[in-house]
Amino acid sequence: MARNPTVYKRCDCPDKNRPKKGGCKHSWSYNLTTSEGNRTRATIPDSVGLTQAQGQSILDGLPSGAAPEPAEVNLTFQKWAADWLSRRRPKVITLQQYEMAIRLHLNPRWGRQRLRTIKKAQVEAWVQEMEANKHVANSTAYGHWKVFQMIMKDALQNGKITANPTYEVEGPYVSASPFYVFSTDECWAIYDEFPERYRPIPMIGFGCGARQGEAFAVCDDAISSDGKLLTVHRQVLTTKETGYNPLLVDRLKTSPRLNTKDVPVPPYLQDALGQYMERFPPQATETVLWEHKKKIDGCKRGSARPLFWTSHRGLLRRNYFNENVWRPTLQKLGIKDEDGNTPTFHDLRHTFISVCLQNGIPEHTVAAWVGDTVEELRRTYSHLLKDHVDTHGAVAARLTARPTPSPSRVDIAA
Repeated sequence: MARNPTVYKRCDCPDKNRPKKGGCKHSWSYNLTTSEGNRTRATIPDSVGLTQAQGQSILDGLPSGAAPEPAEVNLTFQKWAADWLSRRRPKVITLQQYEMAIRLHLNPRWGRQRLRTIKKAQVEAWVQEMEANKHVANSTAYGHWKVFQMIMKDALQNGKITANPTYEVEGPYVSASPFYVFSTDECWAIYDEFPERYRPIPMIGFGCGARQGEAFAVCDDAISSDGKLLTVHRQVLTTKETGYNPLLVDRLKTSPRLNTKDVPVPPYLQDALGQYMERFPPQATETVLWEHKKKIDGCKRGSARPLFWTSHRGLLRRNYFNENVWRPTLQKLGIKDEDGNTPTFHDLRHTFISVCLQNGIPEHTVAAWVGDTVEELRRTYSHLLKDHVDTHGAVAARLTARPTPSPSRVDIAA
């Protein structure tokens, strides 16, 4: 096969480049160079009904000299899902989520069905079933849907199916996730009541917008020499990949899209961290220098000095912290949400973002500080951005209002 061959059709069908249902019945072709060096025309098997872009993607995904294979008629969803999963290279925790979704939810519903027989109407009915199932959270259903979408798109790109049954199908409805916004008095009450050994941790949450694992992983080298800037590029992980032991890793949740983020440190937090490090000096430990698409075991090791340790000289575990430190403190203070539940540590991050947006800090600046994209910020905090109608909207109205007529010379003379 020549390098980067281009698919084409010789038919006169009006919709040959974007075949519709019941439209063009011809397959896509491409120019093939034989082993003798001769040029000939070859056909992509089972390419009837594919768009030109879909046909081209099949050829682009093949190594030089290879030819597309005809689709396997009896290929089941379960078999192709296993093949798809074996080729993924995300973080281990993401891979576990994919595997769980396939094993517990997708295979029981689609596993034995032949891939080529899955139709759009069946997929739409399945989406409605998930939305009507009160035992499945809408966010969980949406996660299953995204994995299913990726598997079917991959099957199309590899020529296993001729049309993607998820095309133009809307996934399960996902309502806005509720979150709690702490008042300033509540934040400082938590700080005052927190055990001395862990006291600055919630302040890093509501003062810098850090996630829980990022707050646990703050080291002395992450604080600038003048104490005004916090560089977040580590987290404490406790997953299957770490043997369920807390491990310091040079990696953010958003990596590789974003490997580091800088956020200003409020003066009160500068003072609190300075006093804390005098009382509890940082201790050296091993840190994993994570590399994209590598497992933790295959990464190099370095050294860092985290600020926060347990009384047994161990890194903090999320479960221990939540059950033995965070929850008892909030229960003692009587802090609850509208449903009577204890707010989570992550709600401190929501509080930081909400306060910033409500007070006019540009959303792109807030997004850079917390490590989100502007789109993610708009989707999650759209109700807060609407509040800017009264503030920024008034400024815009004043700038675009009809100019006031200047006084005439007669008026001046009078």
